[in-house]
Amino acid sequence: MLQQFPRVISRIQRYDPGALRLVRGIHLTVAVLLAAVLADHLAAFLHSVPGFALAVVCAAAAAHVLLFTPISTRKRELGELVRFGAVLTLLTGIGAFIGTQAGASAPIVLQTIWIAVIALGFGLDGLGPFWLRTGRMISIFWLFVIMSSTPHSLGIWLPVMTFLGVSIAVCVRIGLWRPSASRTIQRVEAANRKALAEYLDLSARGCMRSEKESRAALHDLAGLRAELELAVALAGEESNVRALSPEAAAMIRLALEVVRNAVEALPEVARNTLIADRNYLDALENLVGLVRTGEAEGAVKPPDLTWARKEGQLRKQDVFQVLRIAQAFNRMRQLADGDAPIELAKHPSSPSEGRSGAWHRVSWRLALQASVAASAGYGIGHYLHLSHAYWITLTVIVVLCSSLGATIQKTLQRTLGTVVGFVVALLLEPVLSQLPEFRLILIVALLPPVIILFERNYGIAVGFISFLVLIGLEALTGLPVSEFWARLYDTMIGAGAGLAAAWLLFPKRSGAGARGLAGAYLTSCRNHLADDRYEADADQRTYSDLKKDARNLINAAQNYRAEQVPWASSARTGGDLDVLVVVLADYVILYRQARSAVRREVAGRPGQAAVEELLVRMDRRVLDEFDAALEHKAHAPAPGLAEEWLAAMPSPDTTDIGVMTDWVATLYYARKVVRCLEGLQQEHIWSAPSDLAGETAHG
Repeated sequence: MLQQFPRVISRIQRYDPGALRLVRGIHLTVAVLLAAVLADHLAAFLHSVPGFALAVVCAAAAAHVLLFTPISTRKRELGELVRFGAVLTLLTGIGAFIGTQAGASAPIVLQTIWIAVIALGFGLDGLGPFWLRTGRMISIFWLFVIMSSTPHSLGIWLPVMTFLGVSIAVCVRIGLWRPSASRTIQRVEAANRKALAEYLDLSARGCMRSEKESRAALHDLAGLRAELELAVALAGEESNVRALSPEAAAMIRLALEVVRNAVEALPEVARNTLIADRNYLDALENLVGLVRTGEAEGAVKPPDLTWARKEGQLRKQDVFQVLRIAQAFNRMRQLADGDAPIELAKHPSSPSEGRSGAWHRVSWRLALQASVAASAGYGIGHYLHLSHAYWITLTVIVVLCSSLGATIQKTLQRTLGTVVGFVVALLLEPVLSQLPEFRLILIVALLPPVIILFERNYGIAVGFISFLVLIGLEALTGLPVSEFWARLYDTMIGAGAGLAAAWLLFPKRSGAGARGLAGAYLTSCRNHLADDRYEADADQRTYSDLKKDARNLINAAQNYRAEQVPWASSARTGGDLDVLVVVLADYVILYRQARSAVRREVAGRPGQAAVEELLVRMDRRVLDEFDAALEHKAHAPAPGLAEEWLAAMPSPDTTDIGVMTDWVATLYYARKVVRCLEGLQQEHIWSAPSDLAGETAHG
């Protein structure tokens, strides 16, 4: 148990290694507390206005603009905060006017208008990322307009408190300390390097034999790489940043998996001989130090394979595995160099926001689904005489997404998370009610971690949010424990109403979209592979584009699976296929690099024509597999090609180790591309030929 403790701490640190989300959570907590305190003090001078209502509106405005503003540079965040603040202030101004004119009927009128606000908010979904977030924000925030107008409207103080809350949020988020871009990159890079070095040491020594352990480690590495990508994007125009690039981190991760697979593939005797060899261990320790720090201890030398040449007892397939390890070592040594400057990402402008044709991009279907689901949920709540029927409508807003599959996943996460949070709150409430000071400290202390979880694991975040809301309501309003059950009913009714609307009213299914993305992704991979010209810079740009396409395809495929098998989102069905999508781009790039290296190394040597003929045949084999995948047809492999390539492999006794490793890598990555394509055809999204299949011949 004690041995697991350091690993748990390490995983917690890797969850937010740059502290970007933690600082954002701290800013949100400070802004909310400051807004509530200032509003409450202001109410002391306004005897006709309840201080609690002012505090709630002010704190809610600060929280909403911070929650819906994504992590970015100060300049971009300032722009988003100001725009969000203007929208919220205008919204509450309209709400105050309507509430004042409605008089005693304000609560009923505002509740009725909420349906229209929700329809408007969801209709903005197609106008771009900013308006998508704006739509969700105004849909939720109208609830505070309703609450602050019960029993009487706050009038002009409603937009005033909104403006005050937004101003506080801007001052806190923009004015307070936040991690510098360069130091954030350094911290995230250090976390990446440490994790990569640990995986290398374990896998190269044959200590990572468990598939479950390997998957967990690779999942951590993928998360850290995404964090590094974000940190690089935040660096803006700083030109002096030199660190491990996200692309290099991804390639090292792939090389690590090669090492693990090759070590496992060796027979036990050969594996033990390798792991016991001093030359191998020295090379490994040197490489681990290079990966961990970016600087090697002593001279960096190619892996020494004299043990294999001396013994002469290895079969050719075992030599192949050893050379795979050597090739992976070479790749990591090149990629782990800490002196290489990284290419800083530029924030692209939003191409479609605010341009003509916006009317045609309004999501009428989603607006209809949202308004019908909210109306049905609100009606059910009043019919059942639930004390807080608005909770149902709030759940509808949260779970309803742009596609049926995403709505199913969000519904499951919301429902399960709420149930867990409810049970925990129910169990702890008797203890916390006796410790009011501790309860308040707990609520404040848990806000920053919730912000971290909100982006990383929505299901767990919902559990924490449900727990905090319930104990917070009990603390602020004296809500009895018996009322906790109603919150659970409200959530289930709202989730059911949202899911029913997404399923029955013009559902947007993901099958056609996923097939289109799949065809486009495979076509891009194929065309890049068919291009014989090799340029390192162009390869990096293409690699980055392919990874983005892969992520979009994975999201679409997950939504599709959620539609076909609703429990897929919780059981992670299809995870293996998602991995194949990601690594296909890796293998395409690596195969091109190895192929180019072999051509350079055999240029001008005897047998060059024979090698070139083999490379052409291998290319044809791989491209035919792409065509078969695009057309969803079985493809017969070229017989004897792998055997001929291995038979033509130069002898380890007479050939430079670099030539040997590139030779092995070419065959290995060609095999991996083919295996990925064969595995991907098992997914249902490939059940129909792609519309793009005919375009590959002309690229």
